[in-house]
Amino acid sequence: MQITKYEIKSEQDLSPLKNSWQQLEKGPEMTAFQTFKWQELLTREWLGWKLHPLYSRVVVYVASEGKKPVMIFPAIIYKFSTKTRWFGAQKGVYLMGQGSYSDYMNVIFETFSPAAFEAIAAEIKKDFPGFRLILSSIRHDASLSAYLSGKGVPRRDFEVSLTVRRAESPEAYAASLSKNTRAHLRKDLNKMERDGISYRIEVMGMVKDQALLKKLVDLHVQRILIKNTRTKGLLHILSAEVKKAYRKYRDLNNNIVAMSMNEYDRSVVILVWMNDEVAGYQYGLREKHAIRLLQTCFNGKYAKYSPLFRGVYDFIVQTYDDPAIEEVDFLRGSEEFKYTLGGQEVQLYEFDV
Repeated sequence: MQITKYEIKSEQDLSPLKNSWQQLEKGPEMTAFQTFKWQELLTREWLGWKLHPLYSRVVVYVASEGKKPVMIFPAIIYKFSTKTRWFGAQKGVYLMGQGSYSDYMNVIFETFSPAAFEAIAAEIKKDFPGFRLILSSIRHDASLSAYLSGKGVPRRDFEVSLTVRRAESPEAYAASLSKNTRAHLRKDLNKMERDGISYRIEVMGMVKDQALLKKLVDLHVQRILIKNTRTKGLLHILSAEVKKAYRKYRDLNNNIVAMSMNEYDRSVVILVWMNDEVAGYQYGLREKHAIRLLQTCFNGKYAKYSPLFRGVYDFIVQTYDDPAIEEVDFLRGSEEFKYTLGGQEVQLYEFDV
């Protein structure tokens, strides 16, 4: 097994990997987060933080059999622990995407090769002695998870994601929801009708309209600022101000979601319109059999009508028009609305290799 290492200091440094990567990302276990395009966006986001090179670096390892690449491991190395959630993780080697929007992490392969993984892991430990190799957000049903668990590698329950799997029909899906949920959905529509609020959802791909893109980013910033100012006491207020400044800068200037909306052809944007105004949106990525929903945001002006709750329900029902879609995945996080709309848990692990 031959291991080749690539130091990534610019998006251009990824170019030699493109053809091999795009072949391996076709593997049945690969999600949108394992694609070459997503790695480009991650690299751009990483480069957008001028302090990153001071405490981290990105290295991509490629395992090949003869001239054929069989596995790619994009790694981010944190040189020391910053002990803050805003500027990286603890000292160690992680899959690139750590701390970003990569909800499902994995190495890149068509068919999982234990020999290739072992060879890459050995190379990483040789290159970075004394560094922990931490693999987070690995799905319980991934080949990598089965392999590491079988080897007795220490693991912990990292988080859960929730996904809505396709029922026999939209009627069967609606019937699977609780009586209270169905009543809530009806009441939302009744309130809109009573108050003269027009409502519709619009599903689109990439957002090329820069005015619309800015509107969506501004809406997300607004929600972050509101959430981070619900605090009392001097220390909480100071902490909130730091969070506000961080998120406002990130969302307006270096946000992988906004970049993805604008240029990733797998983009799915669900706009909820009320009185011809964007009352909320869901942003996701389309895969062959699934849509992974990355970000949810709504305008507080319309909160009483539960715009995203109603909008996401209607979107799920609409996906039944496309027989290829087997699941609408809410990804990481155990928010109540995900369960209420029929989400089923998917366990994610963290391994200390």
